[in-house]
Amino acid sequence: MLETPFGLIGIFIDDKPISYNAVKCDYDKTCMDLDGRYTIHIDYSPDGKRHEIVCSIKDYQSSREDSIETGERLELKSFYFRSGKLSIGMEGDAGYFPDGTRISDYDYENEYMENGVKYVILPQTTTTEYVFGIAWIDNVNKENDVQTWYGADPTLS
Repeated sequence: MLETPFGLIGIFIDDKPISYNAVKCDYDKTCMDLDGRYTIHIDYSPDGKRHEIVCSIKDYQSSREDSIETGERLELKSFYFRSGKLSIGMEGDAGYFPDGTRISDYDYENEYMENGVKYVILPQTTTTEYVFGIAWIDNVNKENDVQTWYGADPTLS
């Protein structure tokens, strides 16, 4: 398991913990102040049923500062604890028309939780690889706050 100053990062498929490999990523000019930057790749073969792949912080107590920070092809949630910030990002971008019609180039959905994020595998999903980006700064301030957003974007690492 990946250990962070915020707690252990767990990966679950349908509420069952799975083992995973967290890959350390290089820092670039967009995130030089990070104290940690990782990606977690999960291979999953859909079976035509709804499933969830969750990335969460074990025993994390939510903060009023926690926030959703999306971007183009990016779904991301940030968590604040003491003087630090940790962000978990996923590739995705979905919405709905008022009549309930789904708008997305992706065949899965993304959802946010109090202590993490998740991919929702739909009956029509054919995608087989799901990536989580995780980045944190121990001492966040106004100047470096955005760096976890760049560092946790799995489309950039």
